[in-house]
Amino acid sequence: MTSYNFGDIVLVGFPHTDLQVVSKRPAIVLYDAGDQDILVARITAQEYVTEADYKIVNWKACGLIAESYIRLGKQATLEKKYIIKRLGTLDSHEIKNVKIVLQKIFLP
Repeated sequence: MTSYNFGDIVLVGFPHTDLQVVSKRPAIVLYDAGDQDILVARITAQEYVTEADYKIVNWKACGLIAESYIRLGKQATLEKKYIIKRLGTLDSHEIKNVKIVLQKIFLP
């Protein structure tokens, strides 16, 4: 079974909140416990500037095709079988910044 690390960018079938529609989109891996599931947050090209969003600075180096934002408040647990492919990985500086945003969300 493939394992993923915090900060990996993957292309997945991501469910909408109504669970009726699934869209192919990039997501960031937040947690892989080593079983068949991973915790991800969606990535979008639409600009968001809430306290739970992070603008990816080096989006090209991550394998993304447009300037993108991580919606850290929009998380889902998905089976790994829904991962289409790994696109890239955030660099260490951006991983640190994403962790800061997560701390602000969950440990205010």
